[in-house]
Parts: sequence; structure tokens; C-alpha cells
Amino acid sequence: MSRPQRLVDRRLAKAIVLLQTVMVPVVALLAWAIQDLKAAQSAALGAFVCWLASSYFCWQSFRVAGARASQQILSNMYRGMIGKFAIVVVGFIIILSSVKTLSPLALICGFMLVQSMSWIAPIWLARLQKQV
Repeated sequence: MSRPQRLVDRRLAKAIVLLQTVMVPVVALLAWAIQDLKAAQSAALGAFVCWLASSYFCWQSFRVAGARASQQILSNMYRGMIGKFAIVVVGFIIILSSVKTLSPLALICGFMLVQSMSWIAPIWLARLQKQV
């Protein structure tokens, strides 16, 4: 007997989180190669905040699946988005207030590079599915 297809496909969310996980050290190494260790640490912190927020959103949003759980899925997505926003705001507040040697430009660039994987992963995954 075949299994029914899931209403919520988690593959894209897993691909985004995996790609962002890989990008955290890549961003740090890139900043270190371009500038210095201070920039690398700042970029890694920005990348980590973005990864943590995205991971929370994916976990919160895709915990349940099925047609009967559609209201709960929507509610969890709203909770995930609010949590993601809170993690980003609190993360930046903590970093900006506690890290003394910080490069703000590298911090924002690290965040933006990892966030851009949320836009690149769907395109990349769609191309991979076309090839199969």
C-alpha cells in the first residue's frame, strides 16, 4: 500500500537550513580572507543569528503535517515568523552590546549572505528537480 503524499513538503525547508549551515563558516572564511579576524568573527556572528532564526522558523512551521492540521500549520507559521523576528532583534542587541571588537559592516554582510540562501535554495532545488 502506498503512503499518502504529505500536505507540507519539508524538503525545501531542510535544504535552506542545510545550505545556511554550510554558509556560516564559508562567510567567516571569506571575511577573514578579505579583511581580518575581527571581520571574520563579526560576519560569523551575523551569519549565526540568521541561521538560528531560520532554523527556529523551519522547526516551528513544519512540526505538524496533514490536511487536518492546516489551521495548526498556519498558526505555527505565524509563531515561527514572530519567533524568527525576535531572535534576530535580540541576537543583534546582544551582539552589539556585548562584543567590543566588532565590525558592523561585516556583521550585516554575514547576515545578508546567509539570508540570501533563502532565496537561492528554492531556485537551486527547482533546477535539480528539473534535471531528474
